[in-house]
Amino acid sequence: MVLQRFLLLKQIFRPGFRAALMIVFAVLLFGCRENTNNLAEPQISSENQASPQLEWTLSETADDILAFGNPSGASADPSNRDNYLIRDDSAAFSYNNSRGTPNWAAWKTTADDLGKSIPRPEFAPDRRLPAGFRRIRPADYTGSGYDRGHLLPSADRFGRPDANERSFWMTNIVPQAGDLNQFPWRKLESYSRALVRRGLEVYTFAGVYGEMGRLRGRVTVPTNCWKVMLVLERDAAVIDSETRIIAVDMPNIDGIKDVGWREYRTTVRAIESKTGLDLFSSLPRELQEILENRIDVR
Repeated sequence: MVLQRFLLLKQIFRPGFRAALMIVFAVLLFGCRENTNNLAEPQISSENQASPQLEWTLSETADDILAFGNPSGASADPSNRDNYLIRDDSAAFSYNNSRGTPNWAAWKTTADDLGKSIPRPEFAPDRRLPAGFRRIRPADYTGSGYDRGHLLPSADRFGRPDANERSFWMTNIVPQAGDLNQFPWRKLESYSRALVRRGLEVYTFAGVYGEMGRLRGRVTVPTNCWKVMLVLERDAAVIDSETRIIAVDMPNIDGIKDVGWREYRTTVRAIESKTGLDLFSSLPRELQEILENRIDVR
């Protein structure tokens, strides 16, 4: 019965029968492909996409001095002689026994740290170094033509006489050319304190790299001195993509007394490349990418 009806319809619609079948086949084929594509390309909800972390908050229990990380993973293990961690309530240092200088220093400066000028202490060896370490003496610099240059400036601790005295210990000192120490380096130190007097707080890393000779075979003269300053409003706890960071990399040479410190501005990432350090390692990577690749222009 069904076959008879099919043959009857075929006779009636013979002229367009084949065309009709082709149309039906094409519609079915297109519909299958469309359904397949819909299955192959599911829509991803924006709620499932992770957004970059562009803020970081200082914990109330954070270490003020190394709040942003330990740049070289320095430790107080005496066997770690060229990356030995020295720290107190004022500053932290990575000391390099082979060089006879710090690799870097870290400190925070607030209004309470500043004050009127106080009597200048004498330079002295650091008694905190373990037995067997090379204790650099002030006399190792005598007659060398280099200044005993501070990483942590003495004036950043006029408000704390005990910390000011420790700033003259030789683990905070590096050989600096007179023109560097007394002009662009010192002017940047003064600028940092001016920011603090305006109600800001400054977190600082400073250090050296390179080698161009030794003093009495004991103290390495660096080719460059660098400094990185993160500036926050007083008691501020949030670091974001607008946080100001000043980074400078200065040559350890004479003949630059008329050069302003701003001429030596660079990026944190450039300093990391030269030193092998990881500054601001506590910050989220996305935030580091922004802050560490930007040159301060203020």
